[in-house]
Amino acid sequence: MTLVIERVLAIFLIVTGISYGLQNVLWKDLIKELLEKPTWLILWSILFLPLGLIVVIGHNIWVFDWRVIVTILGWLVTLKCVLYLLIPNWANFVRQWSDDFLQRYIQIAGVIEAILGVVLLFLSF
Repeated sequence: MTLVIERVLAIFLIVTGISYGLQNVLWKDLIKELLEKPTWLILWSILFLPLGLIVVIGHNIWVFDWRVIVTILGWLVTLKCVLYLLIPNWANFVRQWSDDFLQRYIQIAGVIEAILGVVLLFLSF
């Protein structure tokens, strides 16, 4: 089960990371819209919370190697979803970011995410 979680997460990171890089304007617009309507954040959190919990429950490996990255990502997704469900406006600070800064942030996050996905995919085979 843990190997499946590692590989699925790796592919997800690669695809979304590339998408962040290539479609950063669309992602910026999506983030801005989500922050304007917290009800959408609640919906996204309801959809992603089970995925984070699957990683936390099915891959709760705390060892000093690359597999701990998957565990940490699972906990981060779970925590973020819980925060959005309990305090939907907790990320309002992002509203203050300029469009250019947000686009650059998304691009950089995409590169980091795609590289992390490639590394995880390589290590999981």
